[in-house]
Amino acid sequence: MATTTPSRKRIGRLIGLALIFFGVTALRAGDYAADFTRIGVGARAMAMGGAYVAVANDASASYWNPAGSPGRGALALQVEHMPIFEGLAQYNTAGAHLVFNAQTSVSINWIRLGVDDIPRYDALLGSRYDRYTTGVNRSTGEATGWFSDKEDALFLTFRRSMLLDLAIGGDLAGTVIPTEIAFGVTGKYIHQALDSYSGSGQGLDAGVLVRLMPGWVDEPEPRTWLSLGASVRDLSRTQMSWNTASNHKDEIGRGLQAGLALSHTLPALRLRITAAYDRLFWNEEGDCAGGELTFFNLLSVRGGYYRSELTAGAGLDLAGFSLDYAFVGSDLGNSHRITGAFHL
Repeated sequence: MATTTPSRKRIGRLIGLALIFFGVTALRAGDYAADFTRIGVGARAMAMGGAYVAVANDASASYWNPAGSPGRGALALQVEHMPIFEGLAQYNTAGAHLVFNAQTSVSINWIRLGVDDIPRYDALLGSRYDRYTTGVNRSTGEATGWFSDKEDALFLTFRRSMLLDLAIGGDLAGTVIPTEIAFGVTGKYIHQALDSYSGSGQGLDAGVLVRLMPGWVDEPEPRTWLSLGASVRDLSRTQMSWNTASNHKDEIGRGLQAGLALSHTLPALRLRITAAYDRLFWNEEGDCAGGELTFFNLLSVRGGYYRSELTAGAGLDLAGFSLDYAFVGSDLGNSHRITGAFHL
């Protein structure tokens, strides 16, 4: 076992205690079961404050909204890494999105949250009075063992869309707006292992996305679009079965994320402006909002807030490759995400 500094020991102990607390709480009430699946995927999305259910147009689309699609090319791949808690925990994601035709696509995504080298401390012997007065059986502060926490989720998404002309107004003075309506469904498998305890379960997510594209032409992304989206997590009331003595089954409550987004290109400046707002209806309701400025289809700067926490980031897109960075503030420690993606 590698040497651990006192500060890392204290942080590791706190993380261990927190994981045990949330694990026990989840077994009792289900409030925190599989909560790692709601950390978010993709630096671009999180830099925009997680207000992404109505955007959902890159390789992370199916996580945010099963009805979302990368919107360009036949294949999109994405990987992501984020250290949290001063590097003591690691959050990684990977995904692939395959487009069969203009109406049908599938995707697969994997999420892993892992914490290694969590210290274990045995129960103290004797009475508190003896430890206080004689010093016998006092804790040495040294760990008697180590354990880990590993949480994995695998998502498989099927998406179907259709294009239609939305007519507004009369026959002569009316306006026709090309509109895309998409539906998606995700089946997922979740597995969690904390020390000697483990749980697993299957669930179902679903989403819808409606995108209006005034003046739409056949190009990777319409010059202007307005979209509304909604995603329901754990629609089937996902159950986690644990290997406890009672074989407890923990039910994960449903969660809804709904929002709208607007994007417009200024050709003279070669600038695209995108703004989005989402409302979260989970255990604790919250708001997400964000924006993005993209220059020359190459460089993007982003900002937003996620449940009152500030977010920011930037991205570079060149010849089918993209690299994105996101900063997300938090009372538990700020995080930095790096995401790489490829479009074919």
